Amino acid sequence: MELQNIYHLYRRAAFGISPSEANKLVSLTREEVVDNLLADSEKVTPLTIDLPDYEAFFKRKPLGRRKELQKIIRKNAPKHLDYNKAWLKRLCEPTEALNERMTLFWINHFVCRDQVIYFAVQYYNLLRTNALGNFKDFIKQVGKAPSMMKYLNTNTNSKDHPNENFARELLELFTVGEGQYSEKDIKEAARAFTGYGSKLDGSFILRQMHHDFGTKEFMGWTANLDGDDIVNIICSKRKCAQFISRKLYAYFVNSSLNDAHIDEMTDVFYEDYDIKKLMRFMLTSDWFYAPENLGAKIKSPVDLLTSIYRVVPFNFEKPRQQLFVQRLLGQALMEPPNVAGWPGGRHWINTNTLMVRLKLPSVFLGNGLVPSDSPQYAYMERGSFGDRLSVNENWKAFDAEYGSLDEQELIVALCAGKLEVGTLRMLEQGVGYSRRELSLQLMSTPEFQLT
Repeated sequence: MELQNIYHLYRRAAFGISPSEANKLVSLTREEVVDNLLADSEKVTPLTIDLPDYEAFFKRKPLGRRKELQKIIRKNAPKHLDYNKAWLKRLCEPTEALNERMTLFWINHFVCRDQVIYFAVQYYNLLRTNALGNFKDFIKQVGKAPSMMKYLNTNTNSKDHPNENFARELLELFTVGEGQYSEKDIKEAARAFTGYGSKLDGSFILRQMHHDFGTKEFMGWTANLDGDDIVNIICSKRKCAQFISRKLYAYFVNSSLNDAHIDEMTDVFYEDYDIKKLMRFMLTSDWFYAPENLGAKIKSPVDLLTSIYRVVPFNFEKPRQQLFVQRLLGQALMEPPNVAGWPGGRHWINTNTLMVRLKLPSVFLGNGLVPSDSPQYAYMERGSFGDRLSVNENWKAFDAEYGSLDEQELIVALCAGKLEVGTLRMLEQGVGYSRRELSLQLMSTPEFQLT
């Protein structure tokens, strides 16, 4: 497999790859490299943090009172920062890279936000566990997760007072998209999900007395349908497989959609809704590596942070600064803006974020100043950090991995696609740069913003 294509694959399907690791794969076929990626994600490791108060509470038999749980929830609210830190660390040093990449995709598909850290961790690990599994089973589990039931009000959905929030988002955002269902379909689906709830520990329960056991008419079916039946009917429609294939194509390949390629993906996915099989098909397809798809996407803030880390490992002396930077860039893990998630693409770049992005490598690795004159900085963090970020960088790790590369090899390793004329001129003026200086220059270019 060509070296450039290896870098492309790992930028899109993982979180980058070191030159030494990439060179080990050159002798393999494309299929072998992709299969290695898949094999690394066969075993899914949940991401957890210490939550002793919750664990002690839920181990007690019988469970304590809800009032006591509320105290634990308030006490452990700062634990969200611990999980954010652990999550970004895992993305920077992934062992199950494709599965973590897929998890990042799914958090922006099955969007949910929970202020209760215990159930938030549970939800994100549910996404991890199902990230490369069966999509039909995945939806059913998401619909019964306590965080999702609370987020979209399924836990208040009863036969006497149906709540349509989850049913609407299930159809519009999670499965088939706008224009593929009627208002009546939403109302009937909402009836099928009545009675959904959870016990104090988050385990799912169907509250029989609140469930509507009557006949429903949904997408051409008439029967006493429950929530699982609704999911089965939705997945029987090819439009569902097409909707997910289209979204995966936009995320992994190119936001300029190719209907012929998406039709190929849809055919594969519609057979059995096997996410892993679909991903293998996509990542081994010739068109995935077509020139027009190289460097065609703007890095998300999380991708930007991980790509800098993969070149020069760093850590923040103060964990809250990590969250500050994510918010400044417009994507903080565990903080989606709304049920539609982050729009992505060109929305990552605006007048506030562009200069921050270009200066970030020198801020992290050159002990530079945070651009504190932006409205976002003033609004969110005034008085919390001052002007300087406290970052410890590991240039020795860079020297060991990148120090022996020539200029062209360094460009291929760091930048996706071709360099623009302005960047080439900048490099010409930098004759005599050390490898460290050259890498900082490259990471401060517009091309480094692309993947």
